[in-house]
Amino acid sequence: MESNTQAQRWLAEALGTGFLVFIGAGSIPATLILGNANKVPFSMADLGMISFAFMLVIVGMVYALGHISGCHINPAVTVALAATGKFAWKDVPGYIAAQVVGAIAGALAIVGTLGRTAADLGLGMTTYGDTTPFARATFGEFIGTALLVFVIFGVIDGRAAAGWAGLTIGAIVFAVIIVVGPATGASLNPARYVGPMLTGELFDATVKWSQLPAYFIGEFVGALAGAFAYITAARTRPATNVPAQSSRVNEEVTA
Repeated sequence: MESNTQAQRWLAEALGTGFLVFIGAGSIPATLILGNANKVPFSMADLGMISFAFMLVIVGMVYALGHISGCHINPAVTVALAATGKFAWKDVPGYIAAQVVGAIAGALAIVGTLGRTAADLGLGMTTYGDTTPFARATFGEFIGTALLVFVIFGVIDGRAAAGWAGLTIGAIVFAVIIVVGPATGASLNPARYVGPMLTGELFDATVKWSQLPAYFIGEFVGALAGAFAYITAARTRPATNVPAQSSRVNEEVTA
């Protein structure tokens, strides 16, 4: 059976994560640029459009790259798949490296498209406010990533309806951002989180590295929680033998 090479899978992960950051994270400075030009305050309508941008790019990447690399495009997803035996641990470092490289490239593409102003506006970096406690920020990323991975495990289950993975995963990302976005920016993805930050350092943007633990703890632990929650909920048991007496009754009823 023919399959893609490891290098092709790494390239797919890099491209997928890059496009995710370029479109998803890039929609944030794009929205702010338009809002500032028209002196319009940021509102739920803006958050909805940003969420929609993330949804659509994920839909596109899942259908375009899922058959090549699985389209993880998220280190937390990769680790969750490996921890549950659905992905080889030996392939985890290569996938994560490709995802981070792609995220950096995607952030650079934002600057290339929108200019230095995009860097001044934060390149779509996710942060939480000074009045938000560390525990609440961690919990926000935890529950958001857990929901995402729970749904991912559901759609890759062989019993799930075929052909709906892209739309389903994109939809849950849209829904999570609407609620978690106002608290933490709803990163849900370590590569999407660090890519704009590493790129922001090149353009002297304000980068809050001190907040990294909340995102990484919330995202990696949340991914594991979502994965094992689905496995627990979906676990099946072998069918028990029907007693002979019950079988005879059934035969009489259907005769």
